[in-house]
Amino acid sequence: MTRENTLPYESSTPTASSSPVNPLRVALASKAATVGPWVITTDPATVEVLAKTAVDFLIFDCQHGPHDLATVGPLLRAAAIHSKATLVRVPSSDPWIIMRALDLGAAGVVVPMVNSAEEAEIARAATRYPPLGNRSYGPLRPAPGNVFDAADGPVVFVMIETAAGLAAVEEIAAVVGIDGLFIGPVDLALGVGAMTDGDLQAGLASPLLREATGTIAGAAARSGKILAGAVFSPDHARGMAKAGMTLHVLGTDTGWLTAGAAGLAQLGSELT
Repeated sequence: MTRENTLPYESSTPTASSSPVNPLRVALASKAATVGPWVITTDPATVEVLAKTAVDFLIFDCQHGPHDLATVGPLLRAAAIHSKATLVRVPSSDPWIIMRALDLGAAGVVVPMVNSAEEAEIARAATRYPPLGNRSYGPLRPAPGNVFDAADGPVVFVMIETAAGLAAVEEIAAVVGIDGLFIGPVDLALGVGAMTDGDLQAGLASPLLREATGTIAGAAARSGKILAGAVFSPDHARGMAKAGMTLHVLGTDTGWLTAGAAGLAQLGSELT
């Protein structure tokens, strides 16, 4: 039995591609900075609207967000209608979870709480079919790119957000096949002792976090890896761009909606 591919990108074939097809790789290769939101909505129709906007990618959070591997599939399919690049932050580095997210059609994964090069390699191997890895074959949706091509397979980010991960960041960054290091600033602030009293704003402004961020940025630069991360404001994004960050997750879809509604309400008050 064959599956008919009705999406804008072709399904995987065991041949090398001359240039990336994966829309996230295309965006990262063609732009100095990429920006997208955490997607909180669970409605596929809303995701389809988001996919029609000019943001570079959408990221679905299966670690802390409302999504899980049973519900994120329809959302990925809605984004694929408009060829929008998608990332899934998986809840852990368990290989079967990573494989499942990719089987559902994600262009890449963000793997949390990676503390060693060994854990990074386990995550990487789960994204590639043999002989490049140990991913089991069973895609439910056409892949956004040629998964048999090392240069066009799923994008793999590992999160550096613990004291152990920070201590091992040079070794993690050296893992071949990992595309980038993703800074989780809040957990990182907790991990380096910058937020012992729960004060988020003080933690994000702490010299301890700035030093840790600089260490991660340096490791990414030396290894030729992409620097990615969550940012909390346009100014935060600008500062991280100066540090070398090229993939910025800024806010949530609901936050953007709230901001837009506030602007509309302000206009209404000016018109009266």
